[in-house]
Amino acid sequence: MGESGEVKKEEIEEACELLRKLVEVPTVTGTEAKAGEILKELLSPYVDDFQTDEWFNHVSRLNPEAKRRIAFVAHIDQIGFMIKSIDDEGFLKIEQVGGWDASVPYGQRILILGKKGPVLGVVGSVPPHLRKKEQSKEIKMEDLFVDVGAENREEVEKLGIEVGNYALLSSGFSRLSGTRVTGMAFDDKAGVASIILAARRVSERKGDLKVELDVVATVQEEIGLRGASMIGYKLKPDAAIVVDVTHAVTPPTKGKVEIKLGKGPAIAVGPVYHPTIVEKLRSAAEEVGVPYQIEPSPRGTGTDTWAIQVARGGVKTALLSIPLRYMHSGVEVADLSDIVHASKILAEFALSMS
Repeated sequence: MGESGEVKKEEIEEACELLRKLVEVPTVTGTEAKAGEILKELLSPYVDDFQTDEWFNHVSRLNPEAKRRIAFVAHIDQIGFMIKSIDDEGFLKIEQVGGWDASVPYGQRILILGKKGPVLGVVGSVPPHLRKKEQSKEIKMEDLFVDVGAENREEVEKLGIEVGNYALLSSGFSRLSGTRVTGMAFDDKAGVASIILAARRVSERKGDLKVELDVVATVQEEIGLRGASMIGYKLKPDAAIVVDVTHAVTPPTKGKVEIKLGKGPAIAVGPVYHPTIVEKLRSAAEEVGVPYQIEPSPRGTGTDTWAIQVARGGVKTALLSIPLRYMHSGVEVADLSDIVHASKILAEFALSMS
């Protein structure tokens, strides 16, 4: 759908640096307050005010005196872990925060957010050589443990690690070929990057903005859309566009997944998404001449759209998704052009509202 939508080199570099800065701040669900400083830094040049509520949802506003309000929403939290116990030999047990396949963290480096600062560890399990024949080959979360190199519990505690600390995979941000990048937490910091870029584009034409635009980074999406429930009730916008990620085709997913990397963001269609807002999104994409894809969603998806749609009697919502490979891993892959294209669609949508 849409035109080819050539992306300039400087647009790619801007999106890359923005995503890198967001990813470098760890925001495991429950620690989203850490994002406040970087979000304020990135958004303040383009918005009229920046606010953080009691649960660390971050809301920036453009044109706050307008009578009607629209919102761009993306969640800032990422999946991770919590330290569940520490044994006498210095090994740590972990519990997942958000949705994990236990085979993903097995054999990976992990960063524990201790009270004295980050501590590096590795995630281990019983080696396959030592498993009994009757034991399942499937790795489960309860089979995993973390080794920080300590000899005993006392050494672990001296490192500043205690039960209840959060942790995340230690996975760096890297460029791949062309406009593609890899790292973790692209779900949903790719979405956050797109709404920040959209805010910049709108600010450059602020005189044409006829509505209030709220740019919102929500919390606790990964454990049940909780931040979106708060925001939907508090703001009750006239319309909301949620920006999240969606699965992109890889060899094993052909026939199950149709959305392709680098072919533009996906506009969801289905009962959860208001037809008027969906059509306005499509019109915005056509107006600015950028590619987009259509993602059929007859039952909806577990995004912030679900929570905002039913807030205080109902909000007109739509979902714009950034294609993503290897979701909920330390090597997620996104195409920066999709982020740039999403920002252009969003900005045009905002400027077309009255």
